[in-house]
Amino acid sequence: MDINWRAVFVGFLVAVTLGLIVSWLVPPTQSTAFVHVLPGLIGGAVAGYMVAGVGDGALHGGLATVFGGLLTLVVLTVFAALFTGLVFTLGAFIVGLVVLFGQAIPGAIAGAFGGWVSGRAEARETPATEAR
Repeated sequence: MDINWRAVFVGFLVAVTLGLIVSWLVPPTQSTAFVHVLPGLIGGAVAGYMVAGVGDGALHGGLATVFGGLLTLVVLTVFAALFTGLVFTLGAFIVGLVVLFGQAIPGAIAGAFGGWVSGRAEARETPATEAR
């Protein structure tokens, strides 16, 4: 299994950047929950698009989403330990790990979609367009 770390890193950066923008612009409510999921899905799709194929796209999209969630979990855990106490922080960290594994599934699905789209785009290229 060959992992393209550049694709994972780019997908991670896209997810984190869009996540920050969405967090600043859209207040978190029950009706806007889908908007807050979009950055992870788009980041997974970007990582999947950078590699061709559904299987590789799913792997890379899942990795990009998990790394983004893991970084967020670590930062929030450090701040929670500083400001709320260790017992609450440990409970929140365990819940965060469960959520992190749940985030891998949509990221992998979006990565598979991105890899599928990338594979279709490569299949449509003709020798005349490759020469340019």
